[in-house]
Amino acid sequence: MTSNAADGDAEAGRRKTVTCNGCHGQANMKAVPNLGGQSATYFIAAMRAYQDAKRGHATMRDVAKAYSDKELKNFAAYYAQFAASAETPVPGSETPAGARACETCHGVFGRVPVNPDSAVLAGQKPVYLKTALREYREGTRPHAVMREAVGDLQDAEIDALAEYFAGLPGLVVK
Repeated sequence: MTSNAADGDAEAGRRKTVTCNGCHGQANMKAVPNLGGQSATYFIAAMRAYQDAKRGHATMRDVAKAYSDKELKNFAAYYAQFAASAETPVPGSETPAGARACETCHGVFGRVPVNPDSAVLAGQKPVYLKTALREYREGTRPHAVMREAVGDLQDAEIDALAEYFAGLPGLVVK
């Protein structure tokens, strides 16, 4: 699977996002991630993790199981088309300790991941980022690399990283 979503039909994906938009298309749903701009590879991997019960959100497990591989590729193609450009944004705040380490996988300012299997961090909702980072730290969201990366972070450090990346231009509410 490539990050350009060549396997999926973005228009077919858009037509079916009405289900997704009830939560993901709402700016006020603070614990629900923004999807617009994530790579197709990352999106499909996340949905398959829900299908395989490797991610713990019960509602998303049920939702993911309802879709075929082709439908997931269509959704992925739709959301990937909103990807941020590689232009470097100007940070709005001081860069917190640890942010540069995140860029090793998630790209400069968390905008364009080095590996399409990594999530875009810039523009993600801060509550979602804080929750995800704490789940990685505690081991309740399995991912060996992330567990190692955040295993020693304190809550204040996680909060600072989440607020920093959330404040950068990147993902969009879709």
